[in-house]
Amino acid sequence: MKIVKEYTLDYCNVQYREDGIVELEILEGVNIDADMANYLVRLAEENIGKPFGMISNRIHSYSLSFEAMSILAQYEKLAALAIVVHSTKSRLLVETQNFFIGALKKKPIQIFMDVATAEAWLQSTLRALENNAETV
Repeated sequence: MKIVKEYTLDYCNVQYREDGIVELEILEGVNIDADMANYLVRLAEENIGKPFGMISNRIHSYSLSFEAMSILAQYEKLAALAIVVHSTKSRLLVETQNFFIGALKKKPIQIFMDVATAEAWLQSTLRALENNAETV
């Protein structure tokens, strides 16, 4: 997994990888709002030309506004989302948030307890989506 570009923002760290995966780590206590989500979408537009998978590595505790969830869920190039949690409390919070994300846009979303499993699932999901696009 080669990192092709990396950003350190006031509220998160973003890594763009050559395998079509973006890894996002939001900092502790941040509330991702619509402006932040729009900026992340603009970064993706600048760095990725095709559908991609995202790993949201929830090392820290943070929240997303409904508007931010909506912006990210409706972003067409975001093909699949893997959320890595590190506690039961975090998993319950993510499951609640996923209810809203799933209701906004039907995309593959899974929750994992480790990054390696999330990466494997995203790579497999991206390959399947690419193969389906080629046969259409």
